[in-house]
Amino acid sequence: MKTARRTARDLVIWVVVTAGIVALVLGQTIIGLILLAFGLWQLALALSRGGGLFVDQRAADRPGKPTVS
Repeated sequence: MKTARRTARDLVIWVVVTAGIVALVLGQTIIGLILLAFGLWQLALALSRGGGLFVDQRAADRPGKPTVS
């Protein structure tokens, strides 16, 4: 499941960054900048700690004192 989640995350990031570049080329500056900013932000999250768009929340739903891993 982790592989599928990572593949989906990488695909979404790639599509958003590509759409941002295309929007800038076509003259849609605001939309392009927003898409690029979001895509690069998600890419930075994915590269720094493997998080990003799809975060596994199952550990957070368990009862008891929360732990950071």
